[in-house]
Amino acid sequence: FLRLAGRAFHENDSRASESRDKDSRGRGDSVMLLFMGCTGLLLHAHETISDTALLAGLACAYYGAALVQQRPYAAGIALGCGLGAAFLATGLAPILPLLVALLATPLFVPDWRSRNAGLVLVCALAALLPWLVPWPALLYARSPELFTAWLHQANLAALIQGPSLPAAAYTLQTLAWFAWPAWPIALWALWLYRRKPVSAGVVLPLAALIAGLGLASCARAPGELPLLPLLLPLALLGAPVLDDLRRGAANSLAWFGAITFSLLGGLIWLGYCALQTGFPPRIAANAARLEPGFVSHFAWLPFIAAIALTFAWIALIFRSRRSPQRSVTFWAAGLALFWALAMLLWLPWIDYGKSYRQVARSLQASLPRHAGCIASHGLGEAQRAAFDYHAGIVTERSGNRAQRDCRLLLVQSNARLPEASPGASWKKIWERNRVGDRTEKFRLYAKQKATQ
Repeated sequence: FLRLAGRAFHENDSRASESRDKDSRGRGDSVMLLFMGCTGLLLHAHETISDTALLAGLACAYYGAALVQQRPYAAGIALGCGLGAAFLATGLAPILPLLVALLATPLFVPDWRSRNAGLVLVCALAALLPWLVPWPALLYARSPELFTAWLHQANLAALIQGPSLPAAAYTLQTLAWFAWPAWPIALWALWLYRRKPVSAGVVLPLAALIAGLGLASCARAPGELPLLPLLLPLALLGAPVLDDLRRGAANSLAWFGAITFSLLGGLIWLGYCALQTGFPPRIAANAARLEPGFVSHFAWLPFIAAIALTFAWIALIFRSRRSPQRSVTFWAAGLALFWALAMLLWLPWIDYGKSYRQVARSLQASLPRHAGCIASHGLGEAQRAAFDYHAGIVTERSGNRAQRDCRLLLVQSNARLPEASPGASWKKIWERNRVGDRTEKFRLYAKQKATQ
């Protein structure tokens, strides 16, 4: 959907029909590669989180917005379905930046104030209602209390909180590496756009980006996941100027990516040799120290697949033609190579120390009989899903009735979120961390009988 959105926005701006199809394909590829090359996407795309579905829904909505001037009926359907899917994935708050952008774009783009815009609005509402109404209605019918908790936590909490300086500072600091290399290219694009006519392909993603930064600055507990939707408008903003990069700048970016990921790939292979053969001995000793008790086993299929990917990477570097897209192609392909090699060659070692399986089962064994509900504090979405998957442990967020009614409280702490004692009325009965992670800890507290 994001690739199609990039093509559609380019076709809106293009007036040369003979070259439009070819150029629009290239523009869509650039958007997709720039998005795939973002470091933050690599870190979270593999996690079992609803934000992945949120990205898919938002990409569909951006595609619908790009079709407003061409095909209003298709635009409305894509826009409504995309927003509806994103809403079901994570609630109303994460789609607010795009809604703000959709309202702001007609103020700057005259074509969005035409009759087509009215048709798009009607079709979008018709497509959105089947996604928007049934689930909240069923939840309210089942439990008004749960509906109120969901409405506050997933939709209104950030807006009631309001912006804060620490959250804004964390957002900007994290975005510097999280959105690399999209954000510097997007900034360069905005500098070039200052002399060009205003278009929806610029106004819409820029408004969504600004609104998204504002929403992230309202988070009570700033994190990386709220920044994922910002990668979409950054890619849409930056892709059009890749063709305008000077040859020297494009070649520098391309070879920087090629050298960086070639070195990282070589390090992965070196670490794999150390795991399998014990050479180099220092790397093997460090691997054993980080994951004590791990025993490596050789497997032919991952080894052959890793060899094939490595040769494909080498062929891409030396056989690809010079083009403005080569810089983002190398970066996106390099990230894919790095992740694929790590999963093929290091996955058993990583899973041994990073899996939540043993932590979840240890917690399950430590739960008292008739434990009832378990409140949680600081527990991430991925960790919440892992405890449910591995041990069937379902937790409730603290801050509502869970803190008051539940006799157990599960607390997660890490380097960014230090340990905070829940108070004198709680007694710690269990503590555990993953073998390969010394900063992240999980603690289970039980409410004292005198305070129950």
